[in-house]
Amino acid sequence: MDDILASSRIDVSRTIHVATLSRKTIIDAGADHLGFDGYFLFEAIESAKSGRGIEILGKAASLEAAFRLIDLWSVRQSVAA
Repeated sequence: MDDILASSRIDVSRTIHVATLSRKTIIDAGADHLGFDGYFLFEAIESAKSGRGIEILGKAASLEAAFRLIDLWSVRQSVAA
């Protein structure tokens, strides 16, 4: 993770992030079809069974889209609280 814009803990072993990722991380996650530049939405997983890893869920179309995604999840968190 190079440039993390936002993070939110889902549970004890999972966190969701919006961030840039290195070329190697994207390839290792099997998401090289998304390209290597830009901001990605991904889940970081740390568990006793599977160790550590990430699952890339999507890619923001622009920096503005990444910030909008963060705004949307922030609103969702405040409504749920």
